[in-house]
Amino acid sequence: MRAKQLGGEVCIIERDLTGGVCTNWGCIPTKAMITAAKAVESAKAAKELGILAKIKINFKGISKHRDRVIKASRDSLEENLSSYGINIIRGEGKVISGTQVSVGKRIIEGKNIVIATGSVPTIPGFIKLSKTVISSKELVTIKKIPESLIIIGGGVIGLEFATLFSSLGTKITIIEMFDRILFNADPEVSEELSKEYKKKGIKILTRHKVISASGNIVEVESLDTQKKRKLESELILVAIGRHALVDAPALDKAGIKYDKTGIIVNERMQTSLPSVYAVGDSTGKSMLAHAGIEQATVAAENIMGKDRKMDYTVPACIYTMPEVAMVGEIESSGALVGRFPFSSNARARCESSTEGFVKAVIKDGFLVGVHIIGHNATEMISEGALAVKNRMKAKDIIETIHAHPTYAEALKCAIEDAYHLSVDQKKK
Repeated sequence: MRAKQLGGEVCIIERDLTGGVCTNWGCIPTKAMITAAKAVESAKAAKELGILAKIKINFKGISKHRDRVIKASRDSLEENLSSYGINIIRGEGKVISGTQVSVGKRIIEGKNIVIATGSVPTIPGFIKLSKTVISSKELVTIKKIPESLIIIGGGVIGLEFATLFSSLGTKITIIEMFDRILFNADPEVSEELSKEYKKKGIKILTRHKVISASGNIVEVESLDTQKKRKLESELILVAIGRHALVDAPALDKAGIKYDKTGIIVNERMQTSLPSVYAVGDSTGKSMLAHAGIEQATVAAENIMGKDRKMDYTVPACIYTMPEVAMVGEIESSGALVGRFPFSSNARARCESSTEGFVKAVIKDGFLVGVHIIGHNATEMISEGALAVKNRMKAKDIIETIHAHPTYAEALKCAIEDAYHLSVDQKKK
């Protein structure tokens, strides 16, 4: 659509459903279902507000809501594409040169090609998927709530499913090789989420590796004691990440370079073949939909004669309960760090959502990192992303009036804490 806005002629080749993983099997269906889980948790917590609610979960109703949202999102995309006069050619495309793509026996020619083939779940060679050992694609389409679920992997995908199904009554066990879940996140955020999960009855086995998974049994080994044991569950989710979907033979033939993470691109999203661009998960740069959207915009603008470079100041959002969001640097030596707990935030107290905190990382007077765990964290992170990308001075944020009472003012309070200026919490 951006290329069309700039005067280009465009066609899309798609072998499956419009919108790819995010719309059909990832972001959209999981968030639709997590909304139902949030409603369950809100009903449970309503007694603190003086409201007594009886909870009855209708998973068929949740599934219908999920499917309605998927269809509405997909229909919206197709309507938008149609409004721009963009033709969708159904079939599997293969790059055969810098200006040609084959779809079956048909050859499509264009001045430029954009590869946006996405990613697939990573499944270790010693694990074979089955009716009981599944990937996220199968789990998001199940017809009934499982009584128990073992999740292999304590990253974003596994934790979101843990949130969803634990709220719906499933007994959850998470197996993680590293010494903490969310290993790539700020350690304090990881620790806080672990604490909240344990309150919900979610069992977390860190420093355990999976030896095998088949049927209803997962065999694990402790990395500390080397003790092995078998765990049983109705379903087993393999959620150790995703990897770029790359058609290696076609890329080799066309002369397009790639490595183990994905298709190699420059900051303008060009591949080693200048007329061919790659965007989204296929590059392995950032497995986030909003990063892929920005990469696509950068590619389209460069194709149409503008000079755009990709900036990887990308906020990450995790739709757990409480939510997690982060952007920029993690705390490091020489950084000034401020923290503000939601237990000291007026809006959070009003809504009985006081778990978690905001953490601000400051270097040389500039805000370089924001890490949030708490209610509405995913809605709060954009201010942090704006500040980090544009190298805003931390004190400029302090001097910006934030509405009260809001969750958003917690970022200002965290920065004030770094400078010992906070009046919203006890003096340290």
